[in-house]
Amino acid sequence: MQQKYKIRKDDNVEIIAGKDKGKRGTIVRVFEKNGKGRVIVSGCNIVKKAMKRRSQQDAGGIAEIEAPLDISNVAIVCKKCGATRIAYKLDGDKKVRVCRKCGEKL
Repeated sequence: MQQKYKIRKDDNVEIIAGKDKGKRGTIVRVFEKNGKGRVIVSGCNIVKKAMKRRSQQDAGGIAEIEAPLDISNVAIVCKKCGATRIAYKLDGDKKVRVCRKCGEKL
C-alpha cells in the first residue's frame, strides 16, 4: 500500500537535518515506493557518481547529481513563518493545505 505524503512536487522546502541543514530548494521528484518516502531537492544533497560512457557524444566520468533525501528531513516553507508543518482545512468542498503556525494557504 502506498503512503500519502503532504509534500508534493514543486513545493518550496527547507532541509532540517543532515549535511545540507538549512538549505532551501524546490522538490524535483517524490519517491513513494515501498513506504519509504524520499525526495530530490534542487541544488541540495549533491553527490559524485561515476557515469559510464554511453555513446560518442555522451561523456563519461565523474558527475555531480542530486541524491534523494528522506522525506522526514525536509519541511515545507511558508512565506510568512518559514519552515513549518502542514494542516488541512475544508474550503467549501475542497481540502486545502494550510500552514500550522499562521493558517495561510500553501
